[in-house]
Amino acid sequence: MTRFMRFQSSRHLAIASVFVLAMAGVLGCGGDDPAPQDVIQDSMDQDEGAEDVTTDAKDVVDAVDHVGDDGLEDGVDADDATDVDDASDADDTLDVDTEEPEVIVPSFPLVTGGVSSHVIVVADDASPSEKTAANEIQALFKEASGVELPIVAEPESEDVPVIVVGAGAQAARFGVEPDMEVLGTDGFVLKAAEPSVVIAGNPAAGTMYGVHRFLEIALNVRWTAPGVTIVPKTPDIVFPQELDLLEKPAFKWRLTSYNWPGGDRAFRAHQGENNGNHGPDAEYGATHYHDGRCHSYFRFITPGEFWDTHPEYFSEINGQRIREATQLCLTNPEVMEIVVERMLARMEADPDATQHNFSQMDYYNQCQCENCRAMNEQYQTDGGTQFWFVNELARRTSEVYPNKLIGTLAYMYTEEPPVGMKMHPNVAVWLCHMYPSCDTHPIRTCPDNADFKRRAEAWAQITDHLYMWHYIVDFMHYYSPFPNLYALADNIRFYRDIGAEGIYLQGMGHTGGGGEFSLLRPWFGMKLLWRPDLDTTKLIKRFLKDYYGPAWGPMFDWITLLQNKVDDEDIHLHLYSNPGTGHLPEEVMETGEALFDEAARLVKGDAVLEKRIAIERMQLRYARIFPRNGYRIEDGMLRWNPGMATAEDAIDFMSMMNEHGFTSYREAQGSPETILLLYALIGSDAEVKTISNGALEVDVVPTLAGRALRITHVASGTTITSWDQRRNLFFPFAGGFNDRVGEGFDFMGWIEPATAFAVTPTGLRIEMDTMNGYKLARTYQLDETEPILRISTKLTNPGSSPVEARLRPHLELVLGDLPTTTVSFTARNGTSVVKDMTNVIAGMREGEYFYYDNVPNGSWTFSGTLGLDVTYRFDDDAVDFTQLYAYPERDGELEMEIFAKRVTLGPGESMTFDSEIEVRPAR
Repeated sequence: MTRFMRFQSSRHLAIASVFVLAMAGVLGCGGDDPAPQDVIQDSMDQDEGAEDVTTDAKDVVDAVDHVGDDGLEDGVDADDATDVDDASDADDTLDVDTEEPEVIVPSFPLVTGGVSSHVIVVADDASPSEKTAANEIQALFKEASGVELPIVAEPESEDVPVIVVGAGAQAARFGVEPDMEVLGTDGFVLKAAEPSVVIAGNPAAGTMYGVHRFLEIALNVRWTAPGVTIVPKTPDIVFPQELDLLEKPAFKWRLTSYNWPGGDRAFRAHQGENNGNHGPDAEYGATHYHDGRCHSYFRFITPGEFWDTHPEYFSEINGQRIREATQLCLTNPEVMEIVVERMLARMEADPDATQHNFSQMDYYNQCQCENCRAMNEQYQTDGGTQFWFVNELARRTSEVYPNKLIGTLAYMYTEEPPVGMKMHPNVAVWLCHMYPSCDTHPIRTCPDNADFKRRAEAWAQITDHLYMWHYIVDFMHYYSPFPNLYALADNIRFYRDIGAEGIYLQGMGHTGGGGEFSLLRPWFGMKLLWRPDLDTTKLIKRFLKDYYGPAWGPMFDWITLLQNKVDDEDIHLHLYSNPGTGHLPEEVMETGEALFDEAARLVKGDAVLEKRIAIERMQLRYARIFPRNGYRIEDGMLRWNPGMATAEDAIDFMSMMNEHGFTSYREAQGSPETILLLYALIGSDAEVKTISNGALEVDVVPTLAGRALRITHVASGTTITSWDQRRNLFFPFAGGFNDRVGEGFDFMGWIEPATAFAVTPTGLRIEMDTMNGYKLARTYQLDETEPILRISTKLTNPGSSPVEARLRPHLELVLGDLPTTTVSFTARNGTSVVKDMTNVIAGMREGEYFYYDNVPNGSWTFSGTLGLDVTYRFDDDAVDFTQLYAYPERDGELEMEIFAKRVTLGPGESMTFDSEIEVRPAR
């Protein structure tokens, strides 16, 4: 405990801990993710479509799959996973003996008793990847059996049994002359011609992949993790007599950005990954290369270059062009001309790239000028201008480069496909599976995925090149248990079924690896990107057995326990869910501890396996550091509910990260030392300052950014603000009223600890230093008798240079049934508005903005089924626009945000924003 006290005693370090959660609200495609550089697919190859197996070979393939992949064919649902009622009981741990009996397949020998007469045949003019593959057969046969098969250009006679590597005369001798257009870049034929075997594919990469498949079947080789290749030892090697397989991957382009420490090009090739700038002469085969993948507007037109002379090139918001957090005005014809010219220059300079990206920056603020709004209304999506633009861009660039594609994002405000538009044949659309789409249940069946499913199916109808950007980790909490494997398997099948051309499984790309099941998940995903119909449960077990040895049973029980939990209780996790979402109550955590105890017992004495189990157990340690069980307010304190880690636990977690070279536990600001800074904020109970005038009672928590966490109508006993909402992205720094400072997602003021001053029974002042460089002081003052809370926020620039400041008062309400909650106000144009939350909910993450004359004229009132009216008043002259959002609807929260006008603050200058909240019984 004494080691940790120095962190708690340093307020400066505690404030610095805001970096831990600073990006919790950023909905990103991962533009800042230190994953491998941008990716490309070869548009000239025609290898789209699912895995193809010749009909007469299907039964043989199914039968032999148990040899290489433990019976992996035919997908299953999560419901087929074994239920775990008391996984802490060792008797309930699954045993290898429960597997189905081995299927006997008629076979012929390749090696018998450590002796073989076979030779490996690879032509002198074979591709480098084919020669590499031939050498691998030789090396692995020797490792497995002790026999070193000779490598020759041709056999001494036709009587010599051969393993042919590559299409050509030797393969044709056995009737194998594959159509390369059918195979595409990665496809192959694997045929038994007793006593010989032929492996023939596209020399660019297909033959190499065929050799990998051959080694899986013949030797039961498994490339499990970097440095972990399973090669069973045997003096006898056989091969199925009737195998005649034509196979190609389900997806043309395949990538996961998971960091595999030590995973070189050879390892990634064995996983079937084909991303990168490698040509057909590469040692491990051709890959596909893209010039950019996302957020690329500013590759062509930047505010730095054009703002001073052409502000009209950038977004207009509420009648004003904006420079900060801006997008492009895509209906401006000069923007089109500049982008076309510069895109053609990029295409000329980068001949290997077959897809060049043009897509929005990683925030909202799409242009709202008259022309852009009209076009978006025409196509019934806020992405209408972007899709119109890339269609025209592709039309013009394809006249010069007919084989190059324009890639663009269907992401955040561009997810909705346009109505009445067909994408140009040279456009590739990348659709992102964004928050709060559910990751723990399949796209096909989960209500939380219904909107995404509709959009994906619609996109598949209007574009020839559909790419899926699927997030496969919890980006806010890499170590938090995240049961998404069964859903991921079904989702990959769904993508195959709608005709997706490429899949990006974005995972944890940080150097050093780490995170929850960070070796299982990418291996699992890449297996399925090649063959989506592999049996999900058996695939998981295969990895667990190979990587955790005797401890595989408890590890599988833990995975199953979590999946059963989210299935049985209808718990939905997404890429930003925190450990408090509901899947980790104390009984689950205790069962998990028992399972990991059992796993550790089973590998005791094996230093390698002990280390692997200890690393995987970090997910339980992390979950306890986070206040997943929520809090309560009592006796003037915000008290965290039991089940949290101690300071020593936090120190041990940090030490383990450092010991193993793990560099981050979240997408941004997650370096090991920040776990201690996070604990400095939430590791102990927090003081609550309560003010009351008999009509309203307000609980202010200084250390939670000085927010007025609970505003309670005394007469009814009803609290009108959200609090202890554990599913909130920002939890526990969420709920009540606070001020945000900044633009777009780049705002602060919601997490920094504040200090309370001038506390009276009916008022107080809080002060804080925001992490974006301001001093913020907020005064709460209750009326003498009326149920009114007056709030005055003063924002000061303490720096030596002018800054452009934006203050955003933010209120999170819970007023009863969300869809029927109403807002009423008089707009600036004099129109009386009364509306429920239908449009707000339909607007998803954006909700509904109120711009121009539609802004409330100084106040608006919210009414719900709890029987209270909440009126928020403000100075209309100080307000730019307003926003309401309530996403996801399930959480029942209505969030209100006021965007005060941007103000330039010189050194030492301040701005003040005054508002008030009134709560009365509904009229």
